[in-house]
Amino acid sequence: MGADIAIGAIGEVIVAIRGPAGPGEILVPVGGSREAFIAECAEPVGRGTMVLVIDVAPHRHVTVIPWEGFSPEMRA
Repeated sequence: MGADIAIGAIGEVIVAIRGPAGPGEILVPVGGSREAFIAECAEPVGRGTMVLVIDVAPHRHVTVIPWEGFSPEMRA
């Protein structure tokens, strides 16, 4: 895949995820920087929402769920 991302990583939606209508994009901290990944979710998720990575697939694709317990102030 090229980037070392793991299940359990927390990212921020930068392009809204449209649920069944299509993927969006998230930024995830990887090795001291933030990298973009194509993100899918069963439900729509708006830009700026924090998400939890629950599956990692080839070609920079991840599956996420909204992460309600994570606030922007907790970001590194």
